[in-house]
Amino acid sequence: MTGDTDNPANGDRITAAGRRFLVSWTAGLLLLLLIFGWLTVSAQRRNRLASVELQQAVMNSEATEKGVTPPDFALPPGANPVQVQVGFYVDRIADLSVKDASWTVDFYVWFRWRGNAVQPGNGFQVIDGWIESREKEDEHTEGEEHYERYRVVAKISKPFDVSRFPRDEHLLTINIENPAYQRHQMLFVADQDNTSVSSRVRVSAYDLSESQLIEKAHSYKTTRGDPRLVTGVKSNYSQARLGIGVRRPGWGFFFKMFQALYVAVTIAMLAMFIKPTNVDPRFGLGIGGLFAAVANSYVTSSLIPDTGIMTLSDIVNGLGAGMILVTVIQSTVSLHLFERLGAEALSRRFDQLSFAVLSIGYVTLNLALPIMASDGG
Repeated sequence: MTGDTDNPANGDRITAAGRRFLVSWTAGLLLLLLIFGWLTVSAQRRNRLASVELQQAVMNSEATEKGVTPPDFALPPGANPVQVQVGFYVDRIADLSVKDASWTVDFYVWFRWRGNAVQPGNGFQVIDGWIESREKEDEHTEGEEHYERYRVVAKISKPFDVSRFPRDEHLLTINIENPAYQRHQMLFVADQDNTSVSSRVRVSAYDLSESQLIEKAHSYKTTRGDPRLVTGVKSNYSQARLGIGVRRPGWGFFFKMFQALYVAVTIAMLAMFIKPTNVDPRFGLGIGGLFAAVANSYVTSSLIPDTGIMTLSDIVNGLGAGMILVTVIQSTVSLHLFERLGAEALSRRFDQLSFAVLSIGYVTLNLALPIMASDGG
């Protein structure tokens, strides 16, 4: 009787030792899934909140963005800069590449000001990018009132935050400055009423959200070698900044990326319904699924730049590969119970419990991860 109690190998019934083994295995799986879920899901939530905070700082005319030189928001005493009204009309976003960290935009920009002290359209620059073409389309002067309009095609560098790819959203910014005038000499004023984005603008794989135009101080902590300036002095310029939000529409792209992975994991889990002694199909399904998971990881990684961070797609691929590995380990243990120990009933119950815990855990994590990474999650 003592042997029946302590030995899980007891044919068609499960002994006390076998039940303890099932409880330990189930608790171990649940603990592993909980730890993995807590670490990854909470990380996606932190990434989302950090992205929102950064975007808000970028489009706040009085906030300093993380990692940039703090500008002087207040004008120096006695300053009386020429106020230049500036506005934008975005006609086309020709290209956006997350992998190449750049986007190309075709837009109109106009300037309105009084007096002859400044020429804002003469030599203006697109910050964090370069102008591929610039054409003055119109100019008009009436007394001291001046108006100029330019059509510009610019390619802008953008280090996209891919930590939540493919449930990412981004803020595209067009930043205009004129290096000939510092902020105490010329101050941009946002033309909110006339600035807009054309309804024809489309971005592949993204939907456009709100746009916003602000004026913001932008500083450079350098004299650029000018011998007339004191070492360490900070140059302060007025910047016109148009921000355009883009976000992934719906869930189609997400499931399109991982449908092959989900099929591979499902096939690997179905192996737990196969008798452990049928070694070829029992282990072959898991090994085949593992190769499919690795191939899917390679394909998704090719869509984004090499950043050295774990993106949402990396986590989902890693979860799938890890789940397949667990099914192979589970099959090995089940074969040992069935063939070596002769505990057929324990082996069957072991397969049933493993399938239930792994399938529920996998589905739950694959819902929680993208939801937490998404805007509004």
